[in-house]
Amino acid sequence: MNKFFYILLFLFLAIGCSNLSNNRTNDLIARAGEDFLYGNDLPNFTSEEDSIRKFMNFVESWAKEKVLYDLSLVNLSQSKKNEIDELVNNYKVDLYINSYKDLIVNTRIDSIVSTSQVDSFYEQNNTNFKLNENLVKYRYIKVPNDNINISRIRRSIVRINEEDRSFLDSLNFQFADLKLNDSIWFTERDVISSIQFINQQNKSRYLSKNKLFTIEDSQYINFFIVKDILKSGNIPPISYLYERIKSTIINQRKLQLLQSLNKEILNDALKSRKYEVFN
Repeated sequence: MNKFFYILLFLFLAIGCSNLSNNRTNDLIARAGEDFLYGNDLPNFTSEEDSIRKFMNFVESWAKEKVLYDLSLVNLSQSKKNEIDELVNNYKVDLYINSYKDLIVNTRIDSIVSTSQVDSFYEQNNTNFKLNENLVKYRYIKVPNDNINISRIRRSIVRINEEDRSFLDSLNFQFADLKLNDSIWFTERDVISSIQFINQQNKSRYLSKNKLFTIEDSQYINFFIVKDILKSGNIPPISYLYERIKSTIINQRKLQLLQSLNKEILNDALKSRKYEVFN
């Protein structure tokens, strides 16, 4: 191992693993040029097993960064450094401006969207929301295969009247997974990510309306049934788009507020003579 490794190992042992992970110190750890690394600059190393490795990696990374930065100051041309300084300053200005705009918008924006406003937006723009994938309503239960109520569970998930829902809810604690809210639309992607035995290759088989599928493995029985399907290219119901439309309306208000703010700022600056245009 190289000399650098042994130096860092000595420092680590001298300061102490517990000191680094719990009570960081002001002990000097390393120097790179005119920069110094102290114990209280170190992150908390949560695992004592790999604290030595993390400590050494951190110190080495810190040193490389400082040395490379010093070398860049010496070796880059002045024009390149000026270009970088300008980029940094522009980025800083943008950060300040955008943060200030966010502050003003969040203070002034009306974030309340009424149901009638959502309804109106949907009526005027629903053709812009055509589906690019199928939507599915479904019910799903995953239950241990030694459950004594398997037959009734199977019957209830298909029939699903109020009595069935009450019965299934009463067994909720026995299920590994339960989805009975079949009034909600889900994308095919959502279904595939939620139901383990459904994938892109077999989805056409399982995503069939009103057909119960019973999938059993060594531990569980899965009951899955699709209540309804809305095909790609159709316009989804307002219930599916409600939150999306609310966000769209609020974003439109933000844009209008920002446009108004830009004009207001310039007008105020002209009146107060903070802004002048010279012929």
